[in-house]
Amino acid sequence: MKIGFLKLSLVLFLFLFLTDSPNAQTNPTYTLTAKKNFTFSSSDSIVFDIYLLHTNSGSTNFEYALGQYYFNFNTNIANGGNLTYKIISSELPSAAVPRNPTIFNNQLRLVTNSVLGAGNGPAISNNSPGTLIVRMSLRTSAATFAAGEGLNLEWRNLSAGNPFTKLFAYVGTLNTEITASSNHFTENLISVNQISSVIPTEFKLNQNYPNPFNPSTRINYVIPERSFVSLKVYDISGKEISAVVNQFQNAGMYEATFDGASLASGVYYYRLKVSSGQTTNFEQVKKMILVK
Repeated sequence: MKIGFLKLSLVLFLFLFLTDSPNAQTNPTYTLTAKKNFTFSSSDSIVFDIYLLHTNSGSTNFEYALGQYYFNFNTNIANGGNLTYKIISSELPSAAVPRNPTIFNNQLRLVTNSVLGAGNGPAISNNSPGTLIVRMSLRTSAATFAAGEGLNLEWRNLSAGNPFTKLFAYVGTLNTEITASSNHFTENLISVNQISSVIPTEFKLNQNYPNPFNPSTRINYVIPERSFVSLKVYDISGKEISAVVNQFQNAGMYEATFDGASLASGVYYYRLKVSSGQTTNFEQVKKMILVK
């Protein structure tokens, strides 16, 4: 009887020890998204925000520990000027903000923040779009970015080799790597290239190709005069998904690449609206299908 009681006590002790152990706790999951901020961007400056969203808040907390953020980009946008890369703002406490924004060849780099210690890390929001890790500015010393060149911003993940983007959280008291590169996305930072400078005679919006697509597709359009161009993507309910283009463009033929990697399969619509002042010169909507 005494031996049975001891065995039961040992099993109960091990159960409590293991379930209380940090290793038994659930790691937080997330989405990490870099998206262009049209409010602050201009002809010689691109501003983009990096948001971190907690996606399993029902089962675990997300106490931020460390983060380093690396991208590849198209250096041709400099248009012969010198590029500068800097932090504008962050929602994180100063000790948690990534440091030393630098440009190295075709890489944009942000190195990890200071070690915070368990219990001192900020909580990551589970409300979309998440916690603003940083708002970044990339600027050229030239008068404008190069015509026909897109930023083509891409996350540097493990497959790219060192250095690459990593994220850590405090799970219990342990500083734990939680990097999941399949959850790293970009929005509104795609390629928009002028593929012909021949002056066309009419407005035109072509059907995207390929269609159906997975995960990216190309959208060609033509404008016969310098205009403000808005090319936006909507879901079937009419909710705006992405502002692919939202700027002045010279007359010509353009090709935009839309990336639907972060979207679910389904029907989407893209609308081209071309304006001069308060006058809308052209507006057309087409349907496209994402199949994963």
